[in-house]
Amino acid sequence: MKEYKVVFLNKGLKFSREKDIDETENTINEYASQGWELQQVVSPNDLGGAMIGIFYKEK
Repeated sequence: MKEYKVVFLNKGLKFSREKDIDETENTINEYASQGWELQQVVSPNDLGGAMIGIFYKEK
């Protein structure tokens, strides 16, 4: 059975794509180091610039 976790990959509003990408990359690597596998990245169309990661791991 899979357990899922939905995570904001870049919290807060930044005015630099590079900072967003760095934070997103760090968050993905942090969860991967805990055994979570990234299934998908979703970017809601709310003009907030947020990226959401959907992670899973086998129980």
